[in-house]
Amino acid sequence: MESIQTVEVAIIGGSFSGLSAALSLVRSLRKIIVFDSERPCNKTTPASHNFITHDGESPESIRKKAITDLKEYQNFKLQLGEVETIEKTEKGFLLKGNGFSPIQTDKIIFATGLKDVLPEIPGFAESWGKSVIHCPYCHGYEYVGNQTGLWMNEPGVFEHSKFLKHWTKELTVYTNGPIQFSKEEQIQLEKEGITVVTEVVKTLIHNEGQISAIQLQSGKEIPIEALYTRLPMVQHSKLPEGLGCKLLPSGHIEVSNFYETNVPGVYAVGDMSSMFRSVANAVHSGNIAGAMLNRAMILS
Repeated sequence: MESIQTVEVAIIGGSFSGLSAALSLVRSLRKIIVFDSERPCNKTTPASHNFITHDGESPESIRKKAITDLKEYQNFKLQLGEVETIEKTEKGFLLKGNGFSPIQTDKIIFATGLKDVLPEIPGFAESWGKSVIHCPYCHGYEYVGNQTGLWMNEPGVFEHSKFLKHWTKELTVYTNGPIQFSKEEQIQLEKEGITVVTEVVKTLIHNEGQISAIQLQSGKEIPIEALYTRLPMVQHSKLPEGLGCKLLPSGHIEVSNFYETNVPGVYAVGDMSSMFRSVANAVHSGNIAGAMLNRAMILS
């Protein structure tokens, strides 16, 4: 019969929010395990910005340093691999997956993140996180004044375009097809001097992820150095929803101010439960969730 390991808290997701929660908990004397599939959403990003003491470092080097720090605590365990099933039990939750024996845990913190749904256009995935970017606070400073595009075709495009013009005046909106936002927004964009290109995009011309032009279906090439995106996102893992965690219309997991989900004993941290996608926010949410979960366990 397969042996069952027991821990107090299982953290599913080994990137910034999960590791931050782990640090709060091991310093609170909790026996924990972190499951890491080694597939963080910023895996292809060469440098992380807007996170004090680590500005300009690669996300992977920051993550490895966090794991090194955590390994100094005897009550920390890192398990590589993916949790495949979670069963509710009288004692909490039973976690199963390939490469490890079943884990019985009292509490769960999900830190599995969101997955961006990239368009199937040559060069897009290769440039994602390098010169095809989502956040001006994370990457905008490096592209100040450059020829910049916004990949967006939905209501709110004018507000987002005006926002991005703070970093660059050389902004063009690419809709990749017929416009799907209002005539009013089209007029506003025109008044702001922002060009809208509706022709279908054929490919992003790039060199090792650094784009130099957008090639349209007609063959025309438009020079560009950075492309911001507003892409659809889905939960990276279906486990939270399968466990009964409530999803918001935005696709995020609904949580309290302390990152509790509607399922007792289950928390969700990082961008899977927040509109703000940054390393600093991920670390913040994990730190709060770990501390508040420990407090709840003491007072229960």
